[in-house]
Amino acid sequence: MNNYLVYEPASKIREIAREALRGKWKEMFLGMLIYFALSTAMTEVLSYFFATVKYIPLSTGYYFQYNMNFPGELYSLLVTGCLQCGLAMFLLAFFRKRTINYGLTLEGFSMFGKAFFLFLLYSVKIFLWTLLFIVPGIIAILRYSQCFYLRVDNPDWTASQCIKESTRLMTGNKGKFFGLTLSFIGWLFLAALVGSFFELSNITGIAYLVLSILTALPLLVVQLYMEMSKVAFYEILIGNLVVTDSRGARYDRHNAGNETWAEVQSKKDENDKPDNSEE
Repeated sequence: MNNYLVYEPASKIREIAREALRGKWKEMFLGMLIYFALSTAMTEVLSYFFATVKYIPLSTGYYFQYNMNFPGELYSLLVTGCLQCGLAMFLLAFFRKRTINYGLTLEGFSMFGKAFFLFLLYSVKIFLWTLLFIVPGIIAILRYSQCFYLRVDNPDWTASQCIKESTRLMTGNKGKFFGLTLSFIGWLFLAALVGSFFELSNITGIAYLVLSILTALPLLVVQLYMEMSKVAFYEILIGNLVVTDSRGARYDRHNAGNETWAEVQSKKDENDKPDNSEE
């Protein structure tokens, strides 16, 4: 597999994602809703019904409240890898063939062992890098960000191979991927406003659980947009997708910057001129 450098600006990658989702937002949102229900929502439900509260006495006479949620944490550990792979299958199938198959969101369970060990290795590596400091942890997240797509495209690979290939592909591309992720901050902030107002309320009990899940739906729309952009990034990264600008030229290190295409061509023509200084 080749190692392509991604020069496409974040705005162009987001444009590709929007074009892919054009007319299919509702259908694709349903797929994301299935993923959300089986991951975040289910974990929240288990936390609500099975979490226990422990109070740890402090020397000052106060107590530290600690919430233990073993069922929710165990569930998340077991299924997150499968759900990540299933989501990757669902999104890649739509992006490549424009087919919407909701069953693919659960297809990750067909490779339970491989998906579980990949998520475990992924999590352990990020945790160990985070122990050094926050920045190495963020870099590790970027470095291993493509491993679940690679698991889907290469079902015979081991977890270590997926991690190593993601590391290789992201060499020179981590900054671009980080910039793409940061470009969604405005949308995430707007989508989180509803939930932030809800957190200020005095609602408790089942009503709190239900409303906390419902107020997360705007964030799910933004997540769909983000995930489709990340799929487009992956397709560019492995060479499946070739992107051209408005002039029909491929993006490169020149027109990804501030130079215009005319300036790049002028320099190229200047360099291609024969050297007649010796004549």
